[in-house]
Amino acid sequence: MEGTLLLARRPADADAAWLPRSLAALALRFRDARVRLFVADVDRSALGPRVPPAAGFDAAVLVERAKSRWPAPPRADTAPTDALAWLAGAHGYHVGVRSLLDRRGAPRPAERSPGLVFLATAVRSAGSDPETFDAHWRDRHGPLALAHHVGMCAYEQLPVRRTLTEDAPAIDGVALLHFPDAAAYRDRFYDSEAGRAAIAADTQRFLDLPHCEAVLLGEHWVRP
Repeated sequence: MEGTLLLARRPADADAAWLPRSLAALALRFRDARVRLFVADVDRSALGPRVPPAAGFDAAVLVERAKSRWPAPPRADTAPTDALAWLAGAHGYHVGVRSLLDRRGAPRPAERSPGLVFLATAVRSAGSDPETFDAHWRDRHGPLALAHHVGMCAYEQLPVRRTLTEDAPAIDGVALLHFPDAAAYRDRFYDSEAGRAAIAADTQRFLDLPHCEAVLLGEHWVRP
């Protein structure tokens, strides 16, 4: 499966109407696609100390199975009244979509999935090429994550095929770790200290960690 991923920042003046307006506008723009909007609407007070530092984005759009291509975010001169004008500054990527663990249940349009998503960018370590990185991520790190991130209810890997915007940071992939609720994220992110150590050792092996970012987001379905 292939898709388009946009990493963006919500408008500073976003009000209560911004989210439903954006969901409706994305539904109109992509009548034939599977579309999700991820937004930083998670109650961080219930998460304990496991809260990542601020990143360069706090929203994301993932479009899959689109028959009509959207090769880039809206142009910078998009009319400010356009409901998707806030995406004009987004960083765009053409990605693969690889699900290693599927969430149970069937989502409905405009529905927010229960829980939260830990979205992390992946930048390969120095000296590694994209093919070697992706093979390690898929075949080595993926099974490790499934074994030790025991609170997850779904797990997706989005390897980057190419960038769609000139100023997009160079990343090699995006991981989506889904948790059913705050307690699962807070208390069952790892199965044990040994599991934590195994994940840490592997990420240090194949990732350039200082250049990776992570955010906590809610998953909103535009169209399943």
